[in-house]
Amino acid sequence: MSKGILDHATDEAQVSMSTVGRVVIIAGILLAAINFGIEYGLDALNMSGRWAQQLKLGLFLFFMWLAVSSGLRTIDKLLPGIAVGWLLIAGMGIGLWSQAVFSLAKWAVPRFTGEEHLPLLLFLWPGLLSSLAVSLLVAVLTTITLRVESKLWSTLLRILIFGLLALLIYLWM
Repeated sequence: MSKGILDHATDEAQVSMSTVGRVVIIAGILLAAINFGIEYGLDALNMSGRWAQQLKLGLFLFFMWLAVSSGLRTIDKLLPGIAVGWLLIAGMGIGLWSQAVFSLAKWAVPRFTGEEHLPLLLFLWPGLLSSLAVSLLVAVLTTITLRVESKLWSTLLRILIFGLLALLIYLWM
């Protein structure tokens, strides 16, 4: 019988996937809180539009990398031998959950201040695809770091991924 990408490598019949869910929920909520603080903290500084936008993007990428990478390393330590597919799903889950919580918080702010409120989907949709893409990229890079034993192959795979990403960006622009 072939081994699937989601098959668990250990001999345990019942692997606690609730551990994966807990890590995803906690990391997502922490990431959403940090992004919410950055969003409204930079608005309070009254920076120019372009600088504030670039700083928000840089901090978003840094904290997304930190949360997804830390979450996947935690899962790998708590459930040694967990399948690669679950690591990738958990990485994307952290990004999607944090975007959902962040959007819910942004949607709720105008309701409490008495301003005009918009539908939740208008807050959720713009950041969903970028959050998913960044979290998937970080999940793939972290999984390569955790699972590829050869340092040379690990480095070559990461260079290949960044090269393909640069090529796609170049062709898209």
